[in-house]
Amino acid sequence: MSRKDARRHAFHLIFQFPYYSSWDAQSLAASTAHYYDGLEDGERPRGGDAQYVLRAVTGTLDRREQLDGVITQFLKEWTIERLNRVDLALMRLAIYEMLCEPDVPPAVAVNEAVELAKEYGTDESSSFINGVLGNVSRSLKAENT
Repeated sequence: MSRKDARRHAFHLIFQFPYYSSWDAQSLAASTAHYYDGLEDGERPRGGDAQYVLRAVTGTLDRREQLDGVITQFLKEWTIERLNRVDLALMRLAIYEMLCEPDVPPAVAVNEAVELAKEYGTDESSSFINGVLGNVSRSLKAENT
């Protein structure tokens, strides 16, 4: 399995966030187990990929307010409540990776979110996400120099 596949699994789990009233370690474990039960054996993340999925999902959940604050900072004439749920989940994951996964270059996080948006989002999702995440990436780069 590739990191790209693991990222897709993380996205699927993160996408579920708004549909549950509460998220804690127990409900996350139950949701993840239920999600994995629906996969064929060869599709399930293993080893480092499974660790990445858990880390990305937990990290995104734990930092949701921070991530949403970053997203809000770069929305122009939009509110986070108006965002398509696919777009929001993809941006949360990509920004989590930019902030917390040092082995994932920001350009890769942006590109992977755009590619997933082409598959799961609307016709406008990929360009919208690219614009927002590109600005986030440039801002983070400027802060670190």
